[in-house]
Amino acid sequence: MTGEDRDQRPVDAMLRSAAGRISFHMPGHKGRAPFPEDDPYRLDTTELPNTDDLWQPGDAIKSAEDRYAGAAGAAETLFLTGGSTAGVHAMLQLWAREGDTVILPRNAHLSAVNACILGGLGIRWIPVTSAADRYVYIREEDVLAALEACPHARTLLLTRPDYSGGCIPLERIVRAAHGLGIRVAVDEAHGAHLPWMEGPRSSGEYGADAWVQSTHKTLPALTGTAVLHLRDGADRPRAMCLLHREQSSSPNYLLVRSIDDAEAWMEQHGRDCLRRLTGQGRNLRGKLPSYGYLDAQSGWRASGYDFDPTRLVICAPQGGDALAEALRVRGIDVEMTDDAHAVLILTAMNTEEDLAALDTALSEIRPTAERQKEAVRLLPLPEQKMTVRAAAMAISEAVPLHRAAGRVAAESAGFYPPGIPLVVPGEVITEEVCECLMNVRPESRFGLEREGIRCVV
Repeated sequence: MTGEDRDQRPVDAMLRSAAGRISFHMPGHKGRAPFPEDDPYRLDTTELPNTDDLWQPGDAIKSAEDRYAGAAGAAETLFLTGGSTAGVHAMLQLWAREGDTVILPRNAHLSAVNACILGGLGIRWIPVTSAADRYVYIREEDVLAALEACPHARTLLLTRPDYSGGCIPLERIVRAAHGLGIRVAVDEAHGAHLPWMEGPRSSGEYGADAWVQSTHKTLPALTGTAVLHLRDGADRPRAMCLLHREQSSSPNYLLVRSIDDAEAWMEQHGRDCLRRLTGQGRNLRGKLPSYGYLDAQSGWRASGYDFDPTRLVICAPQGGDALAEALRVRGIDVEMTDDAHAVLILTAMNTEEDLAALDTALSEIRPTAERQKEAVRLLPLPEQKMTVRAAAMAISEAVPLHRAAGRVAAESAGFYPPGIPLVVPGEVITEEVCECLMNVRPESRFGLEREGIRCVV
């Protein structure tokens, strides 16, 4: 590429400079096409008489969705080009109507709160728990308690697996929810590979009524793709109606093709590749202590969770950021860090050479100093003054953090990781919330405008 090309096509130049590295982050294809690549412009088209219609599929797309449903154990599978966000929005409005209540874990993706804003839904929160070494999760007994306390709820949403690969046990939860007439929806964005893996099983096998998976996170599909699975085919018309509101009326068929390609490739190769990957990951975990590191998942078993072995979480004495930077300069990129851990996403598209390079790098990057770890500070759930919809739609203003205590939030705010909101729309902002946000690096915060938090006027 010439200098003139770089000046005229800066995004192309940016993407080319980021390509060709060893990837342990999203997207799941790791820069490798599952099938021989084509010129994308040659195949880019829209709804025509000979191309089927994503919103009324009856030919190729319906056939591909049916094949995927068979692989996932679902009655119906719907292809999404708006990511799992669109699927979460649809799931929470699938059985609940305006004024109804849904039960959400406090560590739910922000798309769940936005779904409640769009649908006018009330929220009953499940609190989070923190392990000694910063793992934040939802306890099974707290989910069961929320169900008992809110039997009139329409839907229970859970996140499984979480970012660290943790899978909450579902048997008792699904049985209790269904006994109350409450539907169970699962944000399985990080578990698209589970149907092809020997290990934690997909939520549908435990009786979930709907579950959404991000095919771009752990399968060889393009960024922005996902699938929504339904246990009961009778829910398809309502789901399609909701998704039509959520997504573009001009869906990108290259994204649709990549979902189909990902499922086809996983059916052909996924089980063997994941079996090989799991074995390599197990061997690497066994070596970590000799390199000065620990496998974080092994210390979290007391949570009662099962853990996805393709999610590698490394306890780094020098801090996750320092380890990630040392890997980066060696051409290896990780998914996420905090001051104690580095999180790596391993997928069926990672090669033996990728894992070997990671092994070599970790053997060379010896921790030189123990970094002070900050405990995760969990605050009590704030008082709810308004519904999330009323607060989010109200006239609002950005208020400096040092003057925001006592005001009602108009937007979710917190810090990442772990990405759990300290306050959501309609909740009263406390002194503790302001203090936490002021003590976090600006680049780690979300929902703030410079030093201000948006509040209802």
